Amino acid sequence: MKNIYTLLLSVGFLCSYSQSTFTSTNYASGNYTLPMTTVSTGLLTQNFDTTGANITWDYSTLGMDFSGTRYTMSPSSSGYQATFIAQCILAGGGFTCLSKWNTLTNIGVVDIDSLDAFVFTLYDVMTLAKKSTNTLVGNVKGLKVKDTNSLTVPVVAEYSESDTLLTFPFTYLDSGKSYGSWGLDLFSIGQNIQYNVTYFRNWKVEGYGTLITPYQTHSNVLKVKTTLDQIDSVVFFGTPLGLPRKIVEYTWYDPNFGLPVMRAEGLEVLGFTTINTIQYYDTRIVGVTENTSIGKTTIFPNPATNVVHIKTTNEEPMIYQVLTIHGKLLLTQEDSSSIDVSSFPAGLYVVKASTRNGKSTSTHKFIKN
Repeated sequence: MKNIYTLLLSVGFLCSYSQSTFTSTNYASGNYTLPMTTVSTGLLTQNFDTTGANITWDYSTLGMDFSGTRYTMSPSSSGYQATFIAQCILAGGGFTCLSKWNTLTNIGVVDIDSLDAFVFTLYDVMTLAKKSTNTLVGNVKGLKVKDTNSLTVPVVAEYSESDTLLTFPFTYLDSGKSYGSWGLDLFSIGQNIQYNVTYFRNWKVEGYGTLITPYQTHSNVLKVKTTLDQIDSVVFFGTPLGLPRKIVEYTWYDPNFGLPVMRAEGLEVLGFTTINTIQYYDTRIVGVTENTSIGKTTIFPNPATNVVHIKTTNEEPMIYQVLTIHGKLLLTQEDSSSIDVSSFPAGLYVVKASTRNGKSTSTHKFIKN
């Protein structure tokens, strides 16, 4: 009996410290949203260099600067499919363009809300990728720019060198390398600008263990370090401009989540890395305090696609407001049992329920697919 007890303890010990594996099935598919808190202050005291087995990365003292989301979506709902097909047809692709789009993409991964590219700004930057059992490969870049009338228009760029973002499955000490290249010629929208990006990607799973954030402890994560030796070049009215830089990104993958539960990104200069931004999984909303003193109010479904329904036990007249995660008011309705959210972009939102006299409120978060 003693031997059996000892064996069980040994098995439990080994299981508790077993390293994780992240597969293609674990990675997000279609419309997937992960609420995140972004921090860009107070990062100099944090250590991101710890590597190895059974590590505890403790970032419980991180702050909360603002709330946001990381998300993926189906390529057909990305807003870039029609642009790709139109550009493909103009280039002589004809009836094969939709088939080409489907061959190159089956997931859209949002990169960044905006990016300063020397003399102009890129918005809603997205990598349209192909996810398979073995790889995640970036093939098309979708983004938005402003034309000469200051109207934001979508443009796409097919990679001249496809970028293998990840190989699956990956576990501790796995690594990968790839080369990526894409570019834009904005003459078609009235801008005399050519923009090109080339880079060498190098990634390695350099640790596994436990990640502690201010919101949650993730007990079985893989830490991945990615470096991009990148050159951004612009030809503006015939004048070439170039910027070489080395981007460093640390990501922590929890197999229970489709995207990294924490990201730390910065630049390496002369061998020293400075982290500028951190995002970690967090369903709290910065600046929003939850209070359910007005009775039980529920919203459903969550996530929602077209309509959010409201059910409340409160008998007083109610006012419902929908806000972005940054606190921007989108709409207001009174004594309604449903809210139309079909026109909202994918992301995280807040429904604020208040009595008409304003004395009592409650807040409820929901995800729009």
